[in-house]
Amino acid sequence: MYSFRSGWFNRIFLLIVLTCASLIIASRFGLTFIPPLVSTTLYGWALLLGAFALMLGIANTVRFHLVRVQRGQREWHLSLLLLIVFALVLGAGISSPGGTTGLLSEWIFDAVVAPGQATLYALTGIFLLSAAYHFLRIDRPGGLWILAGALLMLLVQTPFLYRILPDALVDLVDWLLSWPVMAAMRGVLLGGALAVLFISLRLFVNGAK
Repeated sequence: MYSFRSGWFNRIFLLIVLTCASLIIASRFGLTFIPPLVSTTLYGWALLLGAFALMLGIANTVRFHLVRVQRGQREWHLSLLLLIVFALVLGAGISSPGGTTGLLSEWIFDAVVAPGQATLYALTGIFLLSAAYHFLRIDRPGGLWILAGALLMLLVQTPFLYRILPDALVDLVDWLLSWPVMAAMRGVLLGGALAVLFISLRLFVNGAK
């Protein structure tokens, strides 16, 4: 009996979530006739729920790493380092009179967070070069064209070669970056967004069963 009611409750909650999400998305495109106050209120509720979900995620992450440290699992010292940094940053934000805009918080962002992000982006470049070495080969079908296009984009965007290359070649590469490449990138981003949307709907539907 409980599972039957739970299934119906899940379906009702799923219907409410889908209805609110549809109204918010439609209002952003100007396709609904509901008052702006209603759509703004729903959007504010969605932001509050997102913040609550973020807090739950932080609590779950802290709990997970605490368990790893207590049990002495593999690479537990990395979990301990993460917990120490988290406590220090949280304490800095709470104790600073300016909050996230305080001098201590800004120093942590400039001296720790920003260099960490730059390091991750640098590692991404290394991974891309490694993938290019393994997959951009002439003996593969279409590999010659992909390799030529990648080298052309790289050469034109190099500051030293940018000055000595013909203007016609530079204009061609700029056109390629502005139109075909950008169109492909937007298609990839749109496809990824649709995939996330469909996966979320699938999780909702499976949870309602």
